[in-house]
Amino acid sequence: MARFFRRAFLVILLFLFIAILVVRFLQTERTPQGETDLRFRQIELPFTHKADLAGSLPFLASAAIDINGDGQDELFLGGGDEQADQFFEFKNGEFMLLPIKLEKGKSDASHGAAYIDIDYDGDNDLFVARESGVWFHENIGGKFRNQKLDLKISANTTPLNIGFGDPNKDGLLEMYVAGYIKVERNEGETNFDENYGGFSHLYTHSGGFEWVDISKEAGVWRQHNTFVGLFADLNNDKNSDLVIAQDTGKVETYSGNGTLEFTRSANPSKYAYPMGIAVGDYDNDGLMDLFFSNVGHTFPDFMLRGNLKDEQVFNGSHMLFHNDGDMRFSDVATDAGVARFGFAWGTIFSDMNLDGREDILMAQNYARSPITYMMPKYPGKIFQNYGDGFKPVEKVSGATNYKFGIAPIVSDFNGDGWPDLVWANLAGPSQAYINEGGQNNWLKIRLPNNATSLGARVQVLLGDGTKLTKQFLTTQGMGSDQGRDMIFGLGLSEDVMSIRVYYSSGDVVMVDSPEINQTIEP
Repeated sequence: MARFFRRAFLVILLFLFIAILVVRFLQTERTPQGETDLRFRQIELPFTHKADLAGSLPFLASAAIDINGDGQDELFLGGGDEQADQFFEFKNGEFMLLPIKLEKGKSDASHGAAYIDIDYDGDNDLFVARESGVWFHENIGGKFRNQKLDLKISANTTPLNIGFGDPNKDGLLEMYVAGYIKVERNEGETNFDENYGGFSHLYTHSGGFEWVDISKEAGVWRQHNTFVGLFADLNNDKNSDLVIAQDTGKVETYSGNGTLEFTRSANPSKYAYPMGIAVGDYDNDGLMDLFFSNVGHTFPDFMLRGNLKDEQVFNGSHMLFHNDGDMRFSDVATDAGVARFGFAWGTIFSDMNLDGREDILMAQNYARSPITYMMPKYPGKIFQNYGDGFKPVEKVSGATNYKFGIAPIVSDFNGDGWPDLVWANLAGPSQAYINEGGQNNWLKIRLPNNATSLGARVQVLLGDGTKLTKQFLTTQGMGSDQGRDMIFGLGLSEDVMSIRVYYSSGDVVMVDSPEINQTIEP
């Protein structure tokens, strides 16, 4: 009998071992790397995030922010529950810790960050979403004055992400705070019930720092766990629209009409786990396209459908919404080659090789899965845009990130015109990579970082007729904010006909025949 049980036990172990191998094979990304001239050099970044994965939400705040107004971004990384937030300056080839302290709660993880010059004094002011609420850190000559905002946030909700807009174009900010249900009230991570989760809020203010909740009047009041909400002009009508990535739900798009009211619009989203939001014109047609990270192929669909009904269609793939105009979108992720990859979080568009085509970056890996340590670790994605589709190049370019990535942060930290990369990582060290550059040319466009610039559309016209378009936005990624300078890759072109800046107010600023490889402030 004992021999029988030993044999049975060995058979079970063998079966489990084979099952694990099969699962890992199915989870592994097997798309070959593309060819690229991109090359990155990893540099020292002395920051290790400390996370309470059981008692806190698995996120961290991050941003590339120019604190002292010298034109070069510093790096902000939010700490965990018992950890201070930290700032770093890129100097002498490395990131060096700055002696800047922000006030926060005693046990208060920092989940999301966004920055803007709210008071028009020329300094970048920082907002941080923490477990205790939303904090305003006013920049006064490179030093911060700290204030926890008196926001009416729902009692069951942890603020997760901050998005800025000026939808009524009065020069004063509106702020969308994406909310997630508090950890102690969580009823499972596959709950698709429409009225389950935290609440998200849209706030306005009248020039001071007293914020009023206008969510219901604006038509965006809703209860459901939300990762990111950001403002962008999606139909080039100079009005801010609103895009929301809703966990265990769908992508939501709202059309703005130039007031503080929004109208829900249709999009091709199915039931999914949309997480990060990237906004960019990947095909150079002058319209902003949308990319959403998702759970990918890491888990089989039957584990992810939760309480969905049989007739409710589920989509685990990453989503690339091509902008067809007039607030209409088509999901072209499969044809573009970006649909079936592993679990991911924050994502952004950025032309990393300066060839004039927007690439996609996407942070990967999930720290809180019960089978985390059985799963393969993904390298984080850099999808290079080849014009007819995308291919991953993070391995061949030397910028992999096998940590628990939450967001990519992109800025020209060393001032050479080429976009550099930081992977902001949960529960471990973040990783920094300097872009080694190449032969391609560039233009860097710098607009005032205040409400009047939000939604501004910047268009660069090349001598061959190519039009490159970017939009002045905040909050791309997840809990993150990117460098504000808009870096236009020109490829080998040396002939730039003009720069045009179309502000939401209707004002247009033109610069004819600008010199290349420089920063321009129109």
